[in-house]
Amino acid sequence: MKKSIIVIAVCLFANVLFAQKPLSDSNGEKFQISVVMPFCGKQLMENPNHKNAAIGSACRQYYEGFILALDSFKKNETPIEIKVYDTQRDTLVFKRILEKKEILNSDLIIGPVLKEGNEMMLGFCEKNKIYHVSPFLTLTKSKIENPYLISVYPDLSYYGNFILEDIVRTGDQSANIIVLSGKESNDKVLSASINSLKSKYPNYVFKNVDIGKYTDLKSAYKLGKINHIIVSSDNEFLVNSALRFMADSNSFVDMQVYGLKKWLEFTSINIAQYEQLKVKIISPFYFNYSDPNNKLFIEKYRERFFIEPNEYAVTGYEQASFFIGSILQNKGQLELIDKQLKNKPLSNWYLIARKPGGKSLQNNKLNILYFKDGRLERLDY
Repeated sequence: MKKSIIVIAVCLFANVLFAQKPLSDSNGEKFQISVVMPFCGKQLMENPNHKNAAIGSACRQYYEGFILALDSFKKNETPIEIKVYDTQRDTLVFKRILEKKEILNSDLIIGPVLKEGNEMMLGFCEKNKIYHVSPFLTLTKSKIENPYLISVYPDLSYYGNFILEDIVRTGDQSANIIVLSGKESNDKVLSASINSLKSKYPNYVFKNVDIGKYTDLKSAYKLGKINHIIVSSDNEFLVNSALRFMADSNSFVDMQVYGLKKWLEFTSINIAQYEQLKVKIISPFYFNYSDPNNKLFIEKYRERFFIEPNEYAVTGYEQASFFIGSILQNKGQLELIDKQLKNKPLSNWYLIARKPGGKSLQNNKLNILYFKDGRLERLDY
């Protein structure tokens, strides 16, 4: 059996993190993955407080998780070559990278990270038919009709469909849906996506309430039915005020509240209140620190990089595991990726599908999180 090779050829990047020469018995067969991200290595070496420090640090931590996952593919028959490019968060640099012959040999491109880069990839993908991954950007405000784009974090507009499917799973045949939203653009995206589903769920009643007037919940609430309150706002003051009103009122029973990942970043979280209201947090990311596999990942990451892994590191590890695995499973034919069954490379689920009403692909598996006995848990199904 042939041994696998994983080679990282680092281009426009300050640090060589891992490299190994290819074996001579590969007969020239290999899969190539290009990582194209704004590491901003040169800028941060000159000035650690550079304006691009946050995005550069996120990309570096993502890449650390990414290369840690490569150990899992050392026994694969087909060599895997990883090429890394630093866009420096510069449009002209990014354009020059896309003109390189090495990029045109890619079986998959990881990146770019920011909206502008993803928009620039459209013409490149149409011409060269190469898939690329948006690793952690929610492209809600930028509709990109690119059939070769894979968004790991789904659009916010998809959340409405995901929540309604969860309500169906509970077996509720005649739910009262109350959308509590504010005036921010993301609020409007989510509330609009939920309201657009009225015809799909004719047995459900849909009502809208301005979160600034959360006391109007009394009139929207329906006794004798399960009331599903979908709060599309992440304004901490308004969300906490609305939750406090629902929890303190003697008028409400049979309630199920849905919220967003941002709630977990609030400075003040009343966990007992979340449990009382059966709050479900919809999040594209979850990490269970007590899981044995996750503990092993933390140990390996600490040993390799001498720091604690964060969300970006976990994401890099998972995406390397999933997408390299997909390339190997499909023998390089990534057009088959939406035919794969759901997969959990470490902590989060991956299920790639076409965006509803769109051309590009996205991960359709979000996490449903809730508090139980003071601990954050995930509902697995």
